[in-house]
Amino acid sequence: MPVVVGVDAGGSATRAIAAVDDKEGEIAFEGAANLRTAGIEETANTLARAIAAALDGAEADAIHVGAAGAGRRGMAAGLAAALHSRFPTATVEVSDDARIALRAGAPAGDAIALIAGTGSIAYAEIGGERVRAGGFGHAIGDAGSGAAIGSAALNLALRAHDGRIPAEPLFERLALQLGSSDAQDILDAVYGDGNSVRTLAALAPLVLAAASEGERSATKIVQAAALELFELVKSVVRRAGVEKREVPLVLAGGLLGSNSPLSFLLEARIANEFPHLIVTKNVRPAVYGALALARLEVGT
Repeated sequence: MPVVVGVDAGGSATRAIAAVDDKEGEIAFEGAANLRTAGIEETANTLARAIAAALDGAEADAIHVGAAGAGRRGMAAGLAAALHSRFPTATVEVSDDARIALRAGAPAGDAIALIAGTGSIAYAEIGGERVRAGGFGHAIGDAGSGAAIGSAALNLALRAHDGRIPAEPLFERLALQLGSSDAQDILDAVYGDGNSVRTLAALAPLVLAAASEGERSATKIVQAAALELFELVKSVVRRAGVEKREVPLVLAGGLLGSNSPLSFLLEARIANEFPHLIVTKNVRPAVYGALALARLEVGT
């Protein structure tokens, strides 16, 4: 019986799960595996430890890895080759994290995914074609993401600190999260540890909470984010030519994992313009999408 492994190479943790037919083992965890920053060999070492733990002595027939940054030219092939050298009995495929998020909610067939967490991207697989929108990273993209929401809120808080706009209760929440209301302290908190994206994304839940309580600035930020995320969906729907077809739409990522003002506004827009889309929420973790793709590789 074939042994297959799915891996989610995450920026905060790596998850791997092995299965024989329909019997799935426990998820094995390892450290962060950021292909963009760590490089191929270091990433392969981290993934290999997680895969070995998931296999628990078995030999893999197929391994599928979803990794942020794997869409860059040469990165996926390089990582696949590095892992195949460590697991020579296995067929190894590497795709990006958007694809495994899609397949966690729709294991096969035509489907669309909108992923909104620290970053944001819409991705579709329709009739063998792959279409994506967004996912350009925080510096030039990721509109509607957690980092974008946090950045917009902190921008307003600093403007209030300067006296350019009135203060709102949201700004006090941000100061508590960052440990200070002083502008220099806030800048140190954002830029000091070299991971400003994660720091900004951690502020997004505060903005969503403030919006749910009717705070004006937070509500405007969330409304803008919902529109940006909807535009990502609209782009892939139209470019994939499925405006009138019933297609699953998987909502994934930390921002869309539970009901909030953001999810309400987003889903209302989707239902109004694309009522044929079948929205799926609260899907299994992305590592199960990698496992589904590994199963396809061995025809199970």
